[in-house]
Amino acid sequence: MSTPPPAAGARPRPAGPLLTVPVALGAGLGLLAGWLWWTWWGPAPTGKIFETRVGLRWYPDPFDAGIARDFDGTATFVILGLGLGVLLGVVAGVLCRRAAVPGLVAALVGAVVATVAMVLVGTALSPPDPATLVSGRAAGDTLPGHLHVGGWTPYLAWPVGVALGYFAVMIAILNPREAQGQPSTAAGDPAGPSADVRRA
Repeated sequence: MSTPPPAAGARPRPAGPLLTVPVALGAGLGLLAGWLWWTWWGPAPTGKIFETRVGLRWYPDPFDAGIARDFDGTATFVILGLGLGVLLGVVAGVLCRRAAVPGLVAALVGAVVATVAMVLVGTALSPPDPATLVSGRAAGDTLPGHLHVGGWTPYLAWPVGVALGYFAVMIAILNPREAQGQPSTAAGDPAGPSADVRRA
């Protein structure tokens, strides 16, 4: 006996495991982004330990070039996070288009996982923070700088990129019936109920 077709307008719900794809993809993209972050930024700039009125402090040497490299590290983090975040959002939107809200939650969780993975990988490949190595050193000793994110706002790059990509897909498939070539049954459509009334 054949199974009757689903009622008109009914949409199959995606399988639960499908919502884990954005999270897993976020972890993979985060690992890749961490490696790219360090690769594009490195090698670390050098600096020296200076004697100051408040004790020994590490500063990049030359100072201006070191500060510029420090800014470059944060800028690279934002660019990679936004770009790969958009990619993650697009993939999540396509896969989870039948469950928009759970799909968005899964995509944002993937963005958080990607952010954490990127920071852990990038900073692990970088030399440690020289400020933590000053103790036991003498003025004039040289130490390399380290890769880090300046401030908290750059950490929003991944979630913002994911949201942009996800909502772009949702807007593109706002009317999935028409996108699939199915006739609309809205009021006023020749194939809709109003046509039956006119024929009657």
